[in-house]
Amino acid sequence: MLISMTGFGRGESRVGSKTFSIEVKSVNHRYLDMNIRMPKQFLNFEESMRKLIKERVRRGKVDVFMNYETAEGAHGEVKVDLELAKGYYDSLNAIGEHLSITHDVNTLAIGRFPEVIYLETKEDEEKVIEEGIQSALSQALDQLTSMRENEGAKTETDLLDQLKVLEGSLDIIENFAPAQVEQYREKLMERIRELLENQLDVDEERIQAEVVFFADKSNINEEIVRLKSHQEQFKRALRVKEPMGRKLDFIIQEMNRETNTIASKSHSTEISNEVVLVKSALEKIREQVQNIE
Repeated sequence: MLISMTGFGRGESRVGSKTFSIEVKSVNHRYLDMNIRMPKQFLNFEESMRKLIKERVRRGKVDVFMNYETAEGAHGEVKVDLELAKGYYDSLNAIGEHLSITHDVNTLAIGRFPEVIYLETKEDEEKVIEEGIQSALSQALDQLTSMRENEGAKTETDLLDQLKVLEGSLDIIENFAPAQVEQYREKLMERIRELLENQLDVDEERIQAEVVFFADKSNINEEIVRLKSHQEQFKRALRVKEPMGRKLDFIIQEMNRETNTIASKSHSTEISNEVVLVKSALEKIREQVQNIE
């Protein structure tokens, strides 16, 4: 079963006077890359959030946004980050000096900057709050996973359709492959007849050697066999219940390699036309594979 790396989910939970809402979105990425944005007073819960995400997501760029609201009348311990306030103050002074402008920096203005004044969670509430955060995150991840699975199912259907196109073209290539040598032989004999009309001597052994050399040089049987083998590997990988995006990407690279070799050996218009269709199908498959976990 394929799982897409693109998805979105949202969860919400209420703990006492606080309501936590968490949004999770993911996009393509070579590895698992998590970015969690949350209020400063809840940073001590970040590690447990990362652990839960790793259990549910194997690959992709995951952005997590957490917000919370406190019910009216709820109380908490007010804290001030004096170092952060000083940083804001110094920055405002630096801007004023650089731009040669006067400014009026007061306590009220600095206190309005993010995280300067905040409510600190009491220790006996931490466990309950963590459970609330985990609940909201789990809901968001459930929705994210569902969306990624649905998108993966659609991707799998498209991949199988493209493989059918590829297989059809490969069958045609295989059928036309033996005719390449015969076509070359006919062209060579036509040239020979032209030479004989001009009363030139022709070495029949050299003619035969030329045909044999061409037959060996244009032989694409090995490439066709390997390409078919890669197709079967690709299909088997689609049925594996674990992240296979990287393996599928590698298989596509090998299929492209064999196709390019066939193209370089082809001297048949029919084969060249089918190679174009194969490359088109492989490119569509490659684009889809980039979004598979």
